[in-house]
Amino acid sequence: MKIVDLKVPGTIFSSLVSTNEIELKNYKEVTFLIESGEGAEGISTVTIQGRKGVDGEALDVPFLFAEKNNELVEVEESGKTITVGGTSGAVKFYRVKVSDMLLASKEVDRIKLNLTKIDGSTVVGAIYAILDNPRYSE
Repeated sequence: MKIVDLKVPGTIFSSLVSTNEIELKNYKEVTFLIESGEGAEGISTVTIQGRKGVDGEALDVPFLFAEKNNELVEVEESGKTITVGGTSGAVKFYRVKVSDMLLASKEVDRIKLNLTKIDGSTVVGAIYAILDNPRYSE
């Protein structure tokens, strides 16, 4: 397992979030953790883009989604809306999981997570990627 911080804690939701691409040549699955703190609620849409090679055409791909420790459910390519922020104690986190099985028919070898921006958001958040089930040791 390998953990990568993609967006360090800060007011990340006030602009479009597009993480760095993660190559899938060694890992069979990637789980993105989206964390959100307290503040004025806002709505964002999560999508996962994949492509083959550095010059391949980007396309939205399906993924698995869960809020906190709920069961993962499959989400279509169009994405999933999430609510960030909230009143005192409203800290949230979401899990977005992409596996090689979901991508088998898509012919992609790299992915990235995208979130639409929330105008004027001051909610603090962070995004991490957990790369798991390696094909070989690094």
